[in-house]
Amino acid sequence: MNEKLKNDLFAVILVLLLSACGSLDTISAPVDTPEPAINVTESPTGIPATVPSDGLAPESPSQYIGLVYPPSPENLTQVFSMLIQDHDGYSLMMVLDGGSKMLWLSKLSHYDESGSAFWEVKDVLPVSNLEAGLTLLPDGCSLADVPDSGIFVAGRNGVIRFAWRIDTSLDRFESIPIDGIKCNSDKPVALD
Repeated sequence: MNEKLKNDLFAVILVLLLSACGSLDTISAPVDTPEPAINVTESPTGIPATVPSDGLAPESPSQYIGLVYPPSPENLTQVFSMLIQDHDGYSLMMVLDGGSKMLWLSKLSHYDESGSAFWEVKDVLPVSNLEAGLTLLPDGCSLADVPDSGIFVAGRNGVIRFAWRIDTSLDRFESIPIDGIKCNSDKPVALD
């Protein structure tokens, strides 16, 4: 009898617990639905049309193509420069001309008798008229998980907005799609 009482008591407690929980139909729990993946293909991937600044003609950055330096013209300030790894004899340099920033692709021209290097500007990429708040990542990029020292990007908050590749066969910058590019650079440079 004692055993029957235990079983009955257990059944009553179980019924009370289940009724207190409500039916399965009335349970409403938040459902996590995954956000749709955002594909970061944005257009344009190139440079917007250059807007004249401080009386400079839109074509003015190209006036530096063919320039052999040092010395650089007095009106220019060098912001940074670096040799481009795996592209012997090429360098990337950011130059400030008044309020206009531009990137120079330069190729080693020659050495003088004292061993000093001279560079020739092969292409110029204006970067002042890109979106505000961008940062240049001049190295550490890969395309489809393959490192490529000739790729550099401009982006904001980890999102690549513009990408370029150095084409050494034509001695110029080329705008490329941002799809599949990842960068991890220790040399970020503000473009503002």
